[in-house]
Amino acid sequence: MSTDKSLATLLRALQSVSGKQVSSRYVGLANAWLFIFTWIRLLESATNLFVLLSNPSNVSLLASQILSAPAIWSSADHVETVVRVIKLFTSASIRRLQRQTNLQAPVISFSQKVLSGDDWIIAVIKGADKGIPQSRQLLALAGLLQGCESQGRHGISTALHTKLQSSLINKINLSLRDVSQRSSITDPGLVIAISLVFDVLDRQARVSLDHDLLLPMLISLVFFSDIGLCQGYFLSTIDTDIIEGVEKKFNWSTQSHSYRQLQFVASGPLMAALGRLARLAAFSIGQIDDMTILPRMLQDLSEFSRSLSIQWRQNKLSEIDVSEEMVFLSDETLRTPLPLLWRVLRTSMFAIIVMLTACMGRFLSDDFKGKCDVPSSATLVLRILRNVCFISSRLGTDTLSQYSFVYLAAIDILAQCPGQAEQFVKEIQPTEIGKTPQHPLDRSMDLYFLNTAEQFTPVLDSNIATKLLTHAAAPYLKMDGDTRLLQLFEAAHCIMLAVLAAPQNSDLASAEIEPYAGFLFQAFPQLISPRQFRFAIKQLVRITSPPWLVSRHHPFLSSTILEILYTRLPKASSQPLPRSPSAEETGDGEPVSEQAVLGLALIDSLPFLPLDALEDWLPIAVRSIHLIQAPAIQHAVKQRFWDVLSNGEMDVDRAALCVIWWGTRGGREILFYGRDDVSDAPLMSGALNESSKL
Repeated sequence: MSTDKSLATLLRALQSVSGKQVSSRYVGLANAWLFIFTWIRLLESATNLFVLLSNPSNVSLLASQILSAPAIWSSADHVETVVRVIKLFTSASIRRLQRQTNLQAPVISFSQKVLSGDDWIIAVIKGADKGIPQSRQLLALAGLLQGCESQGRHGISTALHTKLQSSLINKINLSLRDVSQRSSITDPGLVIAISLVFDVLDRQARVSLDHDLLLPMLISLVFFSDIGLCQGYFLSTIDTDIIEGVEKKFNWSTQSHSYRQLQFVASGPLMAALGRLARLAAFSIGQIDDMTILPRMLQDLSEFSRSLSIQWRQNKLSEIDVSEEMVFLSDETLRTPLPLLWRVLRTSMFAIIVMLTACMGRFLSDDFKGKCDVPSSATLVLRILRNVCFISSRLGTDTLSQYSFVYLAAIDILAQCPGQAEQFVKEIQPTEIGKTPQHPLDRSMDLYFLNTAEQFTPVLDSNIATKLLTHAAAPYLKMDGDTRLLQLFEAAHCIMLAVLAAPQNSDLASAEIEPYAGFLFQAFPQLISPRQFRFAIKQLVRITSPPWLVSRHHPFLSSTILEILYTRLPKASSQPLPRSPSAEETGDGEPVSEQAVLGLALIDSLPFLPLDALEDWLPIAVRSIHLIQAPAIQHAVKQRFWDVLSNGEMDVDRAALCVIWWGTRGGREILFYGRDDVSDAPLMSGALNESSKL
């Protein structure tokens, strides 16, 4: 009887206009328990009663009232209501199954007969069918399925599970069609409900969802709705609340309106579920039948990312470089608001990358070819990545495998159409070519341009390389001690090497290699790491050696570069160079000196020299090893020389020449003993030198 009284009391409370207006009631099972029936307390009480009720009719009645009661559904926060109702049915089903199987002893014993798991679920489903809208019925089904089948629980029969899942999918699809036919673009509660139950659906059930209707709703809800990311407009409100304070540091108060708005975005149900929503969108991308949806989705993401970039530029935080934040921002800003802001931006970018990864997988699949303009879609993908480069440049993209896949796959697709690739490179070119921008966002854009254009150099016309790429890289080839330009400095050297190596740029390479080599020698070792310097010299020697066209006009240019190395080596420092971060990342743990790097660069270049030049430079390379003063470093350079000779870096003809030089022309003696026992004078085979004791 106490359970029936509690049910009657709860039902009266549920019929009130609002959960906030419900007065105090006594809901007792053994003793009188005082409950303050607020909105949350009503749901908690309903969960407790669901576990205890033994009459199927009462279970159905309570389920029906929960899905229709004004005290629950009059709440202004519809998404929060949906989440809590699903959790109610999930929690009730879990506790019911635990009570039935004696996994958890009940707090109070009851003499009533306990309903079986199947009977209890059937009673809930009957209650949900009593004149309840489809969009609310599926909440009960989603909660039941999640409670009975998640985390390895199998609390219901196979037949009932199949029926429950089939009914849920049917109601979801009907609700999706209903929303699409109305003027409203999306139903936040419906999308959240699908994301919550998606993980417990089997493969066939997931595929059966109407993904053509679901995917546009997901994109609209996450990126453009007021409870989502608001198209990035929360960024533009920050500027007015950033005020210059003591010590000329800018302060963003935690009491400001913009910070409270950011908290609202960060703590909302969509941000908490953004990972699930992104995975759901990625699955939908792989299942859609209407191929025109993907280009529209990419256009929406491009619009959002562009808005995000514009809004970011409009606040003072964008004017401060990462390396200068400790100088120009207050402790309060650094401690609370700024980390929260970057957490929201980082999460948003990750969601975009997850969706773009699925898009690129779909573009690369055979069933998508010829059904849409894939190169144009790849252009949209690269445009999106450019718009969020102010986030990715702060995080670093080297460790983000999904970002790398999306970026490189889009470049590979677009590179198949040189005309569109050239148009895109022109579109993203720096606003002022030949000048270093002062705004950090513009520098991030320039970095993206240099890295992207480098990938397209094999397909770009030589005029683009001459008039655009080299001029855009020129201001960054000299860093002039500004550590903020380090990434741009490295990107500029990479694109210069790529431009010089492109076969169609042979005329440009003939004119630019010598001054560029001068930049390299000026920058090492202060600005360029040993690994970067060795790679650059090796590429220059390769470009200036046959069969590259540059060698026809400048046949001795490769030897000239090596001669500069050899000339600088005796004057170079023998002290070990400091370890750079790039060396730690690549595992280059051997300490090296400036002398050793020059010698290693010479040795690395040997496999690219023509045969006649190789024969001349083999003994010179060994002599350069003996000029290195530190014994331990000299030993490491000797080992590298032996690796070049013996580990397959030489082709057949060069390897044969090295074998002859090593065995019969004094190579072994020069390397091990530092002397050349073979006279330069012409002698008969088997003749003795003048210095021979024989």
